[in-house]
Amino acid sequence: MNFIRKISFDRAALSLVTIAAAGVLGEAATRSSLGDAQSAKECRYPPLGSIVTEDHVRELEEKSVVVIHNVLSDSMLRCARENVEALSIEMDVSSNDSDVRQDQILSIRENDEHDHEDALIHCIKLLRGIPFILGKFGYVTSHSHIVPRQCQLAMYKPDGSVYVRHLDQCNSSLNEMGLVGWLRASDYRHRVVTAILYLNASDWDGGGELRLFDEDGDDKHSDIVPSGGKLILFDSSRIEHQVLASHGDDRYALTCWFNGDLAQERTVDK
Repeated sequence: MNFIRKISFDRAALSLVTIAAAGVLGEAATRSSLGDAQSAKECRYPPLGSIVTEDHVRELEEKSVVVIHNVLSDSMLRCARENVEALSIEMDVSSNDSDVRQDQILSIRENDEHDHEDALIHCIKLLRGIPFILGKFGYVTSHSHIVPRQCQLAMYKPDGSVYVRHLDQCNSSLNEMGLVGWLRASDYRHRVVTAILYLNASDWDGGGELRLFDEDGDDKHSDIVPSGGKLILFDSSRIEHQVLASHGDDRYALTCWFNGDLAQERTVDK
């Protein structure tokens, strides 16, 4: 009788472990901020057509990064800056390890519970409209882009806050991450293009440069001053980067990451 009870207990325990494991895997597999993402066509924004040109798209293909200056008028930049400064009280410290990044962030959408002025909504629409432009001009590095409804607003205080060198796309293997971690990183594993719009003063001289490292993997790099109205596009799967410490004023950046499929030759090359 005791033997039978032991078998029954073992089976019950095994069933509970199986159910718990299935629950963890199910949560990991469905964890995503892209559940209501849109297609590139749905995010078409006509004003962007005079900002991002075919030459910019070709440069992004060739160099994996392109910098576009003065995409906001002075008045639009000033209003957007005032709006994000008002939102700063809503920001939270990043959930990443504090040794990795020390910025404060806020996820924002065109329509959410936060008070967005027209200028900031324009900035969000500019970023979210980029995949349509990439498709219009036949961007060949990646395709089938999907667009999250949210952008990330980040603020770096002038207190030495940085973001260490990293890649926006997670390219760690299943063996390195484990099944649960790998599933939870689904959004990050499929990032292909990063778009950053700076909302600082147009004559910014407060440090906080975006350091972009060459693709060959060594320490050669170029530093981009985060002047207000400057738009940076780069290949999320190739360009390692970091944020240097700023001084003087708070440093603001609005970022959107686009997921998609890498072209076959780039996938093989990786």
